[in-house]
Parts: sequence; C-alpha cells; structure tokens
Amino acid sequence: MAGRRRDFWWSVTVLAFLTVVAFLVYPLATVLVTSFTGEEKRFVLADNYQRFFTHRYYYSSIINSLYLSTLATLGAVLVGTALALAVVRYPLPGKTFLRTAANLALLSPPFIGAYSWVVLFGRMGLVNRLLGTFGWELPTIYGWRGILLVFIVQYFPFVFLLVSAALRSVDQSIEDAALSLGSPPRRTFRTAILPVIAPSLTAGALLVFMATMADFGTPMIIGEGLRTLPTLMYGEFINELGGNPAMASTLGSLLILVNTTALMAQRYYAFRKAYNVVCIQPLKLQPLSPGKKAALTVFAYSVVAVALIPSTTIIVSSFMPTRGPVMYAGLSLQSYQTIFHVVPRAIANTFVLTALAVLLDILLGVLVAYLLARRRSHTHTLLDALIMLAYAIPGTVVGVGLIVVFNRPPVVLTGTWIILLISYFIRHLPYPVRSCTAMLQQIDIRVEEASVSLGVPPFRTFLKVTIPLMFPAILSGAALSWMTTIGELSSSILLYSGPWATMSVAIFTEVFSNHFGTASALASILIAAAFVPLFLTYRVLGERAALSM
Repeated sequence: MAGRRRDFWWSVTVLAFLTVVAFLVYPLATVLVTSFTGEEKRFVLADNYQRFFTHRYYYSSIINSLYLSTLATLGAVLVGTALALAVVRYPLPGKTFLRTAANLALLSPPFIGAYSWVVLFGRMGLVNRLLGTFGWELPTIYGWRGILLVFIVQYFPFVFLLVSAALRSVDQSIEDAALSLGSPPRRTFRTAILPVIAPSLTAGALLVFMATMADFGTPMIIGEGLRTLPTLMYGEFINELGGNPAMASTLGSLLILVNTTALMAQRYYAFRKAYNVVCIQPLKLQPLSPGKKAALTVFAYSVVAVALIPSTTIIVSSFMPTRGPVMYAGLSLQSYQTIFHVVPRAIANTFVLTALAVLLDILLGVLVAYLLARRRSHTHTLLDALIMLAYAIPGTVVGVGLIVVFNRPPVVLTGTWIILLISYFIRHLPYPVRSCTAMLQQIDIRVEEASVSLGVPPFRTFLKVTIPLMFPAILSGAALSWMTTIGELSSSILLYSGPWATMSVAIFTEVFSNHFGTASALASILIAAAFVPLFLTYRVLGERAALSM
C-alpha cells in the first residue's frame, strides 16, 4: 500500500518536473544561450549585448520600458491604495459595487483597453469627432502618455484588491494602541498600519511592474513607434528582412532579468518585513463630515467609472454601424454578422484551446499542490520555484523560447495548435497550484488520516475526501486560468499560424486594418467570456471566496 502510494506520487513529481523543464525551463535556457550567438549561430559571448547597449535604437527600448513601468507602478499604487483606504476605512455608499467593479475592470485584456481609448480619443474617435464639431481638440491618446494612462487604469485594481484584503486583516487593537500613546492619526497610519500592509502593497506593485514590463499590445496599438522591450523583441523576431533570433533572445534575456530581479527584491522585502497578525476585530470605520464623505464618494466612483470605460466603450461600440475606423450613431448587428462570417474559426480556436489549457492546468495543478502541501521536501520546493517562474516570464519570451526549441527535429511544433496549447498551459499553471496549495494548508490533515484509518486507500481518500474539500480552490484556480488565458496576445501573436489564429490575434489584426467595428465585436465576446467564470465563481462560492482568488 505504502509502496503504491510512494510510486504514484513519485511519478507525479517526475511528470511535473519533466513538464516544467521541457516547456518552460529548457525554452528559457535556450533563449539565454541564443542571446550569446551570432548571425552564423556560433558562440560570440557578449557581442549581442554590446550591440544592444551601444546602439540607441536598442538601448532606448529598455529605458522606455523601465520609465513607463516605474511611472505606471507609482500611479497604480497611489490610485489603488487611495481607493482601498476609501472603501475599507470610511462609510461610503455602495461598497459592494465598488469592489465588484474593481474586479470587472480586470476582465478586459490590456490591449483591448488600449484599443477602447483609441475608439474614444483616437483621431477618428467618438469623443474627438464630437468635440471637433465645436472646434475643440483634446491632447492625443497616442505616445507614452497614452500608454501610461492605459497602464494605470488597467492595473491599479491589482493594488486595490491586495491592499483592501490586507487592511481587512489588520486588528483594531494595533491602531488603538498607537492612538492611546498619543500618536496622531496620520502618524498612526504611517508607523503602525502601513508596515503591516506593506508586503501586500509591494506585491501589488510587483504585479503592476511585471505586467507593464511584459505588455506587448498596448505599446503596439497606441505607442506609434515607441519602442519597448516586448515590441522590439517582436520586431526583431518577425522582420520582413529576415528575423534575428539572437537579438530577440538578447532582448528576452534582459526582460527576464528585469522581472526576476523585481520579483526577488519584493520577496526579500516581504520576507524581512512580514508581520504575523491575528485579526479578532477588524479596523473600525472612520466617521466623516458630510462634505468629506461626498468628496471621497465622488473620488471612489470616479476612479471606478474610469476603470470601466474600456469594457463599456467596447460593448457599446460593437453595436454601432461602422465603416472602416469611423463609427456612426445608431444600433446595428453588422459587426457581429461580419465576425461570424469572416473569422468564426478564430472564435472556435480561442474557446477550444483555452478550455484544453485550463483542463491541463487543473489536472496537473491539483496534483502538484498536494505534493507541495502534504509532501514538502527540497525537491518539491525546487518544483514550486520553477513553476512560479511563469509569473515573471513575459509571453513574448515564452513564445520565442518555444519557437527556438520546437522549430527543428526531432520535435517540430511550430505552426500547429499544440504549441499554442503548451504556451497557454505552462504560463497559467501557477494559478491553480497557488490556489489549491493555499486551500490544502487550511485543511486539517487529520481529516485524511481519519479516512485512511477507516480502511480507505490513500489515493481513494485523495479523490473522495481531499478533492471535494479543495473544490472552492479548484474552481477559483480554473476561473483565474480561464480569464488570463482567453485574452492572451503576447505569445499568441508569435506562435499562431494562419488557421490557428485566436480572437486576440484577430482583434489585433482588425485594429491595425482599421476595422474597428469587428474588433469591438470580437473584444465584446472576449469580455463576456472572461466575465462568465467570475460570475459563476461568485454564485457558487460567494463574494468573499471569489475575492480571495
């Protein structure tokens, strides 16, 4: 009995290591090695890096990326933290709506958010055309300012959700103790409460920084030639004059270095500054004068309204008559009729590949989570670290790595649907792993031991007892995997071939072809498809459990 149990979980460990090494570690190592090769594929040490740091065309991309990501992170932290404090600490009306709306703001992929702002404030945008009739003109949405706006609006909910959860876990006694010692309220927040929530705040900042560093679609759509690391990497790999995998790999290696450095810095800070707090009585609501309450309410609802602009704009514009980039007043199903006639396969590809990837994520993720929670060892700690690499690795880097590895015998997968599935699966595996591991750590192991003591075999106990108890975490992990996979663009744009285009690729193509109506219709389907699992998770688990995702 014990031998069979050991053999099974040993097999799971081997399978998990082989999967992660073959589809993540090996491709990334290949990217790194390729960055040290020349045009004739011979080892040239640092020639590519020397070329990168001595040519403004190349090194300006990392300056632009760091500049935009740093500003976006600061902006998202300020907006997200301010909104979290307003919602958690003060008696504002409609708190449930504000929290839900913040979740909904994360549903639309970043490049769709960029496109929605073009629909509104582009040269032929709805708002600019309306203002043009009065002779007015707004500043352009294109360029670094537009990218920065999209980044902040798109990603501040990360900070809001994490800081909100952290504030709800702070016990009132911490604030009372500081106030009783004569500390003013502002100093109390700075010296007593902020250190407790700092790990969550920096975790939110890290998510924003890594996401903006890796964002490919937004700079491509509204950057108008502004080079960032992901866009330049794409340009070097997909070049009309012949791709340059070595330089693309160099850019990818630098992108990995920046993101992993940020990840390790945040983990080091969180480890050094983490506090164990038992929350018996949450922080009390702070009273406000009518004027301050009204001002704070306007601020909170204004932030959420701006965050919902992308999704609302896309859905509304998808029902408007269009001709190229120009939209007209009225109601029409023209765009939906067009997409179901022109790109039905892209829609089918998206749903089939996403469903398969999520299924694989759940199957392997549940087994790996059990290993990490119940059979902890140095080997499984290493496995956990390797799986978490996917958090820090941009999709463009994964795409380039998979192409370099699987573009030659004995295994040729480029141009097939399988390589897309591999990318989706391996990049989003951390979601069910983390979700299920956290749940298992809360389930008393004595429940499983009681089942085994009654004569139920261990693996049957796992199937009949443990998995049902893990169901909320499994559902949450599946929802997160689905929502992040279905709008995937950064790796899809590199890996797809003609018949295997997805909706995100089709939207990207339609935007650059100035077919804004069909792009809006496809984007609306994507938003709806991302909303369904979130809605179902809320219905099944309740709001508190859904927010804990």
